[in-house]
Amino acid sequence: MTVNTPSAPTLKVRPGPAGQCDLVVQSGARGVGRLALDATLLSPLLIALGTDRRAETDDVLPLALTAPQGAAEPLGARRGWVGDVLLSNGERLGSRTWLLERAKRTPETARRAERYASEACQPIADYHGMEVTAQAAWAGRGVLRVGVQAGGVSLVQTVPVS
Repeated sequence: MTVNTPSAPTLKVRPGPAGQCDLVVQSGARGVGRLALDATLLSPLLIALGTDRRAETDDVLPLALTAPQGAAEPLGARRGWVGDVLLSNGERLGSRTWLLERAKRTPETARRAERYASEACQPIADYHGMEVTAQAAWAGRGVLRVGVQAGGVSLVQTVPVS
């Protein structure tokens, strides 16, 4: 959808090659510009994959976040978004890929990354009535790339793994 306004530049979000997003402002002809709104699933997918989801009670936390045996769990160790309390039916926003920070380079780690990405994006797929697919592949030492496709949009997240 495009909205025309007099003497306003064109405003749009453009994902860069490394997955970052830039806000792009372009002037139109004779000083007349447009506000270009992204109607794709890119923004919701970026939020879903780029937000840390709260760890489940049975998730193993990365070693840097665990307390010694018998000690209380550090505040915020399970991460997550405080706004989850506002979501219905115990829903949670975000991805648990952050749990893979200390994971080993194994096929099981890649499968977990795919599950976490699918879990993060499934509410978006359900809302829009479409399918989401996720794939993970090792891209080098300590780098796991997780790709998600939904509604004609593809997004790749780089997950640092030790």
